[in-house]
Amino acid sequence: MTKPNFIFKTTSVFVLCLLSLTLSFAQADARAAQVEPSYEVVLQVVVGSNDAAQKNNLPANLAVVTKNLRNNFSFSNYNLSDTYIGRVANTGSIEYKTLSNNFFGQAQNSQTPSFLDWTLGSLRSAPNGKGQNMIQIQPFRFGARIPIVTASLRDESGKANSVVNYEAIGLNMHRVSLPENSPTLIGTLPTPKTGETIFLVLTVRPVEE
Repeated sequence: MTKPNFIFKTTSVFVLCLLSLTLSFAQADARAAQVEPSYEVVLQVVVGSNDAAQKNNLPANLAVVTKNLRNNFSFSNYNLSDTYIGRVANTGSIEYKTLSNNFFGQAQNSQTPSFLDWTLGSLRSAPNGKGQNMIQIQPFRFGARIPIVTASLRDESGKANSVVNYEAIGLNMHRVSLPENSPTLIGTLPTPKTGETIFLVLTVRPVEE
């Protein structure tokens, strides 16, 4: 083999290897640059009570959850107190803080609202052993500071004024799993009001891009 032919063949092999490596790196970069799928997270706060003044007002999407509640609890009424919606990408988190004048069926009073906050961390989607898509969250936290009337005092005019203290209630879960696109009861919280309980229902569904 002459020297020029040897140099040409060696150079050609080197160029082909370089092109192959460049193409491989480009494909890897393209895969790495893909956007993670997104999910819509819906947290619904349901209040169960025996208050005759309350009427059942749960939406149709909670029919399965309602059946579960009636099988396990003896409340006569179940009402939707609040609904919160957030959007998050796979492995993402949500932190939500707000106030409410309608939490656990309290009377509408803008001077003594409830302060709510909930956190959802590291949302991941993966199939279970049956091939069903599952959502895993780590952690999930729901907390509230709610007004409690502890006394009633009268001022000089004889008008009664309530003494209100705020008490904290909450639920913490280090890790929780639930089916994708299926309303799931993930926890309960008793309230200071006798015969009343809060039910937290979480739904996570993929967002069509």
